[in-house]
Amino acid sequence: MSITHTLRAWPFALFLAAASLFPALAVAEQAPVKCLQIGLEPHKEAGIWNDVLADIKANYPSVEITAVEKENLEALRYENLKNYEVLHVVQIAAENGEPPDYAKEGILQFLQNGGGLVVNHFAVANCQNWRDSIDIFGAMWVSGKSTHGPYHTFRVDVADEAHPILEGVPPFTTDDELYYNLLMRPDMRVLMTGNEERLGHTVAEPLLCTHYVHNARCVYFALGHDAKSCAHPMFKKVVVQSIEWAAKRR
Repeated sequence: MSITHTLRAWPFALFLAAASLFPALAVAEQAPVKCLQIGLEPHKEAGIWNDVLADIKANYPSVEITAVEKENLEALRYENLKNYEVLHVVQIAAENGEPPDYAKEGILQFLQNGGGLVVNHFAVANCQNWRDSIDIFGAMWVSGKSTHGPYHTFRVDVADEAHPILEGVPPFTTDDELYYNLLMRPDMRVLMTGNEERLGHTVAEPLLCTHYVHNARCVYFALGHDAKSCAHPMFKKVVVQSIEWAAKRR
Protein backbone atom coordinates (compact mmCIF):
# COMPACT_ATOMS: atom_id res chain seq x y z
CA MET A 1 0.00 0.00 0.00
CA SER A 2 1.40 3.43 -0.91
CA ILE A 3 2.06 6.15 1.66
CA THR A 4 -0.50 8.35 -0.12
CA HIS A 5 -3.20 5.66 0.11
CA THR A 6 -2.39 5.12 3.79
CA LEU A 7 -2.71 8.82 4.58
CA ARG A 8 -6.04 9.01 2.77
CA ALA A 9 -7.36 6.12 4.85
CA TRP A 10 -6.49 7.80 8.15
CA PRO A 11 -9.62 10.02 8.50
CA PHE A 12 -11.94 7.04 8.01
CA ALA A 13 -9.94 4.94 10.44
CA LEU A 14 -10.10 7.69 13.04
CA PHE A 15 -13.86 7.94 12.55
CA LEU A 16 -14.29 4.21 13.13
CA ALA A 17 -12.11 4.36 16.21
CA ALA A 18 -14.07 7.29 17.65
CA ALA A 19 -17.38 5.54 16.96
CA SER A 20 -16.25 2.43 18.81
CA LEU A 21 -14.86 4.36 21.76
CA PHE A 22 -17.72 6.85 22.07
CA PRO A 23 -20.97 5.18 20.93
CA ALA A 24 -22.97 7.56 23.13
CA LEU A 25 -22.01 10.44 20.84
CA ALA A 26 -23.90 8.85 17.95
CA VAL A 27 -27.00 8.39 20.15
CA ALA A 28 -26.79 11.95 21.45
CA GLU A 29 -26.87 13.29 17.88
CA GLN A 30 -30.12 11.48 17.05
CA ALA A 31 -33.20 13.63 16.69
CA PRO A 32 -35.71 13.11 19.50
CA VAL A 33 -38.52 10.62 19.03
CA LYS A 34 -41.55 12.45 17.68
CA CYS A 35 -44.57 11.32 19.67
CA LEU A 36 -48.22 12.36 19.43
CA GLN A 37 -50.15 12.10 22.70
CA ILE A 38 -53.95 12.15 22.74
CA GLY A 39 -55.55 13.01 26.07
CA LEU A 40 -54.31 15.20 28.93
CA GLU A 41 -56.12 13.46 31.78
CA PRO A 42 -56.71 9.77 32.48
CA HIS A 43 -60.17 10.39 33.96
CA LYS A 44 -61.97 13.69 34.62
CA GLU A 45 -59.32 15.67 36.50
CA ALA A 46 -58.37 18.16 33.82
CA GLY A 47 -54.79 18.80 32.78
CA ILE A 48 -53.04 16.17 34.90
CA TRP A 49 -50.55 15.53 32.14
CA ASN A 50 -49.49 19.16 31.72
CA ASP A 51 -46.98 18.92 34.58
CA VAL A 52 -45.81 15.50 33.43
CA LEU A 53 -45.15 16.79 29.93
CA ALA A 54 -43.33 19.84 31.25
CA ASP A 55 -41.07 17.62 33.35
CA ILE A 56 -40.39 15.27 30.43
CA LYS A 57 -39.54 18.20 28.18
CA ALA A 58 -37.09 19.56 30.75
CA ASN A 59 -35.39 16.28 31.63
CA TYR A 60 -35.75 13.90 28.69
CA PRO A 61 -34.48 15.47 25.45
CA SER A 62 -34.69 12.06 23.75
CA VAL A 63 -38.43 12.49 23.16
CA GLU A 64 -40.55 15.29 21.73
CA ILE A 65 -44.21 14.92 22.68
CA THR A 66 -46.99 16.87 20.99
CA ALA A 67 -50.18 16.60 23.07
CA VAL A 68 -53.76 17.12 21.94
CA GLU A 69 -57.04 16.98 23.84
CA LYS A 70 -58.96 13.68 23.94
CA GLU A 71 -61.71 15.21 21.77
CA ASN A 72 -59.29 15.94 18.93
CA LEU A 73 -60.01 12.74 17.04
CA GLU A 74 -58.97 14.37 13.77
CA ALA A 75 -55.39 14.02 15.03
CA LEU A 76 -55.80 10.26 14.64
CA ARG A 77 -56.18 10.42 10.88
CA TYR A 78 -53.24 8.73 9.20
CA GLU A 79 -52.42 11.92 7.30
CA ASN A 80 -51.48 13.41 10.68
CA LEU A 81 -50.15 10.31 12.42
CA LYS A 82 -47.59 9.66 9.68
CA ASN A 83 -45.69 12.73 10.92
CA TYR A 84 -44.86 10.92 14.18
CA GLU A 85 -42.97 7.83 15.25
CA VAL A 86 -45.12 6.88 18.25
CA LEU A 87 -48.74 7.38 19.32
CA HIS A 88 -49.28 7.70 23.08
CA VAL A 89 -52.91 7.17 24.12
CA VAL A 90 -53.91 8.60 27.51
CA GLN A 91 -57.60 8.93 26.69
CA ILE A 92 -59.78 8.98 23.59
CA ALA A 93 -63.21 10.60 23.66
CA ALA A 94 -64.99 7.81 21.81
CA GLU A 95 -68.78 8.02 21.75
CA ASN A 96 -70.34 4.80 23.06
CA GLY A 97 -66.90 3.30 23.38
CA GLU A 98 -66.17 3.26 19.66
CA PRO A 99 -63.98 5.80 17.83
CA PRO A 100 -65.02 6.92 14.34
CA ASP A 101 -63.86 4.72 11.47
CA TYR A 102 -61.29 7.25 10.24
CA ALA A 103 -59.58 7.21 13.66
CA LYS A 104 -59.56 3.41 13.86
CA GLU A 105 -58.25 3.15 10.32
CA GLY A 106 -55.64 5.83 10.99
CA ILE A 107 -54.25 4.03 14.05
CA LEU A 108 -54.13 0.68 12.27
CA GLN A 109 -52.44 2.11 9.16
CA PHE A 110 -49.94 3.92 11.38
CA LEU A 111 -49.00 0.64 13.06
CA GLN A 112 -48.93 -1.28 9.77
CA ASN A 113 -46.43 1.26 8.47
CA GLY A 114 -44.09 0.88 11.44
CA GLY A 115 -45.30 3.43 13.98
CA GLY A 116 -45.15 2.52 17.68
CA LEU A 117 -47.89 2.63 20.32
CA VAL A 118 -47.95 3.34 24.07
CA VAL A 119 -51.28 3.08 25.91
CA ASN A 120 -51.79 4.35 29.46
CA HIS A 121 -54.11 3.45 32.35
CA PHE A 122 -57.82 4.09 31.65
CA ALA A 123 -57.37 4.40 27.87
CA VAL A 124 -58.20 0.70 27.57
CA ALA A 125 -61.71 1.51 28.83
CA ASN A 126 -62.42 4.22 26.26
CA CYS A 127 -62.94 1.88 23.32
CA GLN A 128 -64.76 -1.16 24.69
CA ASN A 129 -67.04 -1.42 21.66
CA TRP A 130 -64.15 -1.31 19.19
CA ARG A 131 -63.71 -5.03 18.58
CA ASP A 132 -60.08 -4.79 17.49
CA SER A 133 -58.93 -2.58 20.36
CA ILE A 134 -58.05 -5.64 22.49
CA ASP A 135 -55.55 -6.73 19.83
CA ILE A 136 -54.22 -3.23 19.22
CA PHE A 137 -54.04 -1.89 22.79
CA GLY A 138 -53.21 -5.30 24.25
CA ALA A 139 -55.79 -4.96 27.02
CA MET A 140 -59.43 -3.98 27.46
CA TRP A 141 -61.47 -2.92 30.47
CA VAL A 142 -64.68 -4.98 30.40
CA SER A 143 -67.59 -3.35 32.21
CA GLY A 144 -68.98 -5.58 34.95
CA LYS A 145 -65.83 -7.71 35.02
CA SER A 146 -62.74 -5.51 35.20
CA THR A 147 -62.25 -3.59 38.43
CA HIS A 148 -59.79 -2.37 41.07
CA GLY A 149 -59.64 -1.99 44.82
CA PRO A 150 -59.40 1.35 46.61
CA TYR A 151 -56.70 3.76 45.54
CA HIS A 152 -53.76 2.86 47.76
CA THR A 153 -50.00 2.60 48.21
CA PHE A 154 -48.38 -0.52 46.76
CA ARG A 155 -45.07 -1.83 45.47
CA VAL A 156 -44.35 -2.13 41.76
CA ASP A 157 -42.12 -5.13 41.05
CA VAL A 158 -39.86 -5.73 38.08
CA ALA A 159 -40.72 -9.01 36.35
CA ASP A 160 -38.32 -8.71 33.40
CA GLU A 161 -35.30 -6.64 34.42
CA ALA A 162 -33.45 -7.39 31.17
CA HIS A 163 -36.00 -5.56 29.01
CA PRO A 164 -34.71 -2.25 27.55
CA ILE A 165 -37.74 -0.30 28.81
CA LEU A 166 -36.68 -1.04 32.39
CA GLU A 167 -33.07 0.06 32.12
CA GLY A 168 -32.35 1.97 35.34
CA VAL A 169 -35.86 1.29 36.72
CA PRO A 170 -35.80 -0.49 40.10
CA PRO A 171 -38.86 -1.74 42.00
CA PHE A 172 -40.66 1.25 43.52
CA THR A 173 -43.65 2.17 45.67
CA THR A 174 -46.46 4.27 44.24
CA ASP A 175 -49.99 5.49 44.97
CA ASP A 176 -52.42 4.39 42.29
CA GLU A 177 -55.29 2.13 41.28
CA LEU A 178 -54.33 -1.50 40.81
CA TYR A 179 -56.42 -2.84 37.93
CA TYR A 180 -57.38 -6.50 37.69
CA ASN A 181 -59.60 -8.76 35.61
CA LEU A 182 -58.76 -6.88 32.44
CA LEU A 183 -59.20 -8.77 29.19
CA MET A 184 -55.64 -9.11 27.89
CA ARG A 185 -53.97 -10.64 24.87
CA PRO A 186 -52.51 -14.01 25.89
CA ASP A 187 -49.16 -13.22 24.27
CA MET A 188 -48.46 -10.09 26.32
CA ARG A 189 -44.91 -9.96 27.69
CA VAL A 190 -45.23 -8.83 31.32
CA LEU A 191 -42.46 -6.49 32.48
CA MET A 192 -43.81 -5.10 35.78
CA THR A 193 -46.40 -6.32 38.29
CA GLY A 194 -48.17 -5.24 41.48
CA ASN A 195 -49.44 -7.67 44.10
CA GLU A 196 -53.20 -7.75 44.71
CA GLU A 197 -54.55 -9.56 47.79
CA ARG A 198 -57.86 -11.26 47.02
CA LEU A 199 -59.82 -13.88 48.94
CA GLY A 200 -56.83 -15.20 50.81
CA HIS A 201 -54.38 -15.36 47.92
CA THR A 202 -51.88 -13.02 46.25
CA VAL A 203 -51.97 -12.27 42.53
CA ALA A 204 -49.16 -10.49 40.67
CA GLU A 205 -51.25 -8.23 38.43
CA PRO A 206 -49.60 -7.07 35.17
CA LEU A 207 -48.81 -3.37 35.14
CA LEU A 208 -46.44 -2.96 32.19
CA CYS A 209 -46.67 -5.22 29.14
CA THR A 210 -45.49 -5.30 25.54
CA HIS A 211 -46.93 -6.86 22.40
CA TYR A 212 -46.80 -6.45 18.63
CA VAL A 213 -49.32 -5.38 16.01
CA HIS A 214 -47.94 -6.47 12.65
CA ASN A 215 -44.31 -5.45 13.27
CA ALA A 216 -45.17 -2.43 15.39
CA ARG A 217 -43.94 -2.33 18.97
CA CYS A 218 -46.74 -1.66 21.44
CA VAL A 219 -46.82 -1.05 25.22
CA TYR A 220 -49.60 -1.04 27.79
CA PHE A 221 -48.77 0.76 31.07
CA ALA A 222 -51.57 0.44 33.62
CA LEU A 223 -50.42 3.11 36.09
CA GLY A 224 -51.34 6.81 36.00
CA HIS A 225 -54.63 7.42 37.82
CA ASP A 226 -54.13 10.96 39.11
CA ALA A 227 -51.63 13.78 39.57
CA LYS A 228 -49.84 12.03 42.44
CA SER A 229 -49.54 8.79 40.49
CA CYS A 230 -48.18 10.55 37.40
CA ALA A 231 -45.74 12.68 39.40
CA HIS A 232 -43.65 9.71 40.49
CA PRO A 233 -40.19 9.93 38.85
CA MET A 234 -40.27 6.26 37.87
CA PHE A 235 -43.67 6.69 36.22
CA LYS A 236 -42.23 9.36 33.92
CA LYS A 237 -39.08 7.35 33.26
CA VAL A 238 -41.11 4.29 32.25
CA VAL A 239 -43.32 6.39 29.95
CA VAL A 240 -40.29 7.92 28.22
CA GLN A 241 -38.45 4.64 27.85
CA SER A 242 -41.63 2.97 26.58
CA ILE A 243 -41.87 5.64 23.88
CA GLU A 244 -38.22 5.11 22.98
CA TRP A 245 -38.67 1.35 22.77
CA ALA A 246 -41.84 1.67 20.69
CA ALA A 247 -39.84 3.87 18.30
CA LYS A 248 -37.12 1.19 18.09
CA ARG A 249 -34.59 3.45 19.80
CA ARG A 250 -33.95 0.87 22.54
